[in-house]
Amino acid sequence: MAQDIIPIGPDRFYHPASEEELAALVAHAYRNGLQVRARGAAHSVAYAIYTDPEQPGGNHVEQQSPPPGPNLNIMLDRYIGLAVYDRENRRVIADAGIHLGRDPSDPTGTSTLENSLLWRLNNEYGWTLSDTGGIIHQTVSGFTATGSSGGSVQFSVNANLYGFRVIDGTGAVTEVTREDRDPEKLALFHSMSPSMGLMGIVSRVILECVPSFNITGQEAISTIEGAAIDLLGEGTPRRPSLEAFLRDAEYARLTWWPQRGAERVQVWQAQQIRPQIGFIPRRYEEFTSRPELGESFIYVFYTFLGNLEDLGRVRKQMHEGWDDLTKVLRMVMQAEGLPAPVAMGIEGLLNLAFDLAFPLLRVLGPQIQKHVPQIFQAVIGQFVALDSTKEGMEKGEPQAFHDWSWQGLPMDNQAADNKVPTEFTEIWVPLGRTRQVMNLLNDYFTAPATDDKAYVRTGTYGWELYTAQATPFWMSASHTDGADEWKDGAFRVDIYWWAENPGNPAETFYPQYWRLLRAAGVPFRLHWAKFQPIIPEGDPEGWTEFFRAQYPRWDAFLELRRRRDPNNVFLTDYWRERFGLRAEPRPQPRPAGIAFTGVGEGTPSHG
Repeated sequence: MAQDIIPIGPDRFYHPASEEELAALVAHAYRNGLQVRARGAAHSVAYAIYTDPEQPGGNHVEQQSPPPGPNLNIMLDRYIGLAVYDRENRRVIADAGIHLGRDPSDPTGTSTLENSLLWRLNNEYGWTLSDTGGIIHQTVSGFTATGSSGGSVQFSVNANLYGFRVIDGTGAVTEVTREDRDPEKLALFHSMSPSMGLMGIVSRVILECVPSFNITGQEAISTIEGAAIDLLGEGTPRRPSLEAFLRDAEYARLTWWPQRGAERVQVWQAQQIRPQIGFIPRRYEEFTSRPELGESFIYVFYTFLGNLEDLGRVRKQMHEGWDDLTKVLRMVMQAEGLPAPVAMGIEGLLNLAFDLAFPLLRVLGPQIQKHVPQIFQAVIGQFVALDSTKEGMEKGEPQAFHDWSWQGLPMDNQAADNKVPTEFTEIWVPLGRTRQVMNLLNDYFTAPATDDKAYVRTGTYGWELYTAQATPFWMSASHTDGADEWKDGAFRVDIYWWAENPGNPAETFYPQYWRLLRAAGVPFRLHWAKFQPIIPEGDPEGWTEFFRAQYPRWDAFLELRRRRDPNNVFLTDYWRERFGLRAEPRPQPRPAGIAFTGVGEGTPSHG
């Protein structure tokens, strides 16, 4: 092992504890002709995160672990500090590894609620961020590097981004802020969210916070026709169109279930309220009042539904999921007063039933698959029940909640990554295209003559609908120059995919939607960290040029990337494919003696 860098960990990650150690790792990669990449919370597709493997073939590796080989993969779990940068303007400087909230999947076990960014901001300073994503497991550097966003055209975490300290491809550290007068530095600032790690390794993020606030809101579940929003039409004064609702709502997220015979929509909305003395939150319940039971059932159901052609491939996963489900059922029964021996006996019988039934289900799977539409229609009524059918509720009564903003805005934070393993492609279109896109999709879903063909198009998962505020950040999917059709923000469609399903959805499921929008002439961009089209040699469908046309600063971004990474230490095969850079040279050994310019340049005292 080289003497100028920290040793590699048994998990094949380097774990730096300071900016100096982080910079030394990058300088080592530069001198020795190696790649270097940093991992956040691993919520991106794996091949967007890590370096290339030693052997050719791409870096499609298991999500939590880097590929084998000499390249450097970094985890920032020992680099999680937070300090005041400018108290008067509520600015803090956050080390790149600090998580927004607790990451329950952190392999090191070091992520806690109490050492997370949002908890510390609120409890130590009375500050927070203007918005969050649907979850807050991510590191602050990973969240910004992927261009992630919450659901609002009125508020955005991008507005909280004041500056970055970033290590270029030689190991040099530069600090940039949105107030820089140097055009090169200002360009670097605007290329950082997202940067996909191509501009360098982020060392620290400087955030300009807002005073802490609470939220109040509700979620209604209704039929499409009975919704308070005109989901597909132009709207009326009493029933606004989807676009009008999204413009007016401070925070909103919809889950659309377009499946034939089960059509419904969940409308989650919230607004800011002032903090109150003695405030007691009433949490939003995503999976009813017993989330463990709901999640366990969902895992078994979707894993079963997605693998009917060959249940044998997921026997282990289904057995583990069923075991979790019966354990939760036993605890619920005991909590309801059933004697422990009786509850344990029922648990044992249910597990025995699984062992006896699974071989038969495996044989009957292909026959059961013919009835997926009917099965789905029956089950969705139970775990996405219409408000009018819920016991103990007045007809049409939605779920009401109020919470601290940092805890309530990430409404999906209750979902356990291993119980609800969801992947998706995220499509962004100009907000003014909302109705056009919704009707384009709805027409596509309703066109097939038979239910089974319709379900091939919709899948059996919900579709998430929400927005993002327009931003000047160059490669953001809601980038605007202030005069184009993106200036009002973006409408976003998340197409979910159950991660236990067979195959790659970028090959088998998502292309139909990308091609549908493209054929209709709809300008769209895709979330950089989620599924995108597979681009083979020669790019026969012209996807690189298509996306290049969607980003006015595409070429400027790549030119700045080239100058900041002269040995291509951050450029992996995946990003070569995305940006049409296959001809770029591989990293080569370089002379020693790197000058660490820009360290501490213009940096106020921290604390």
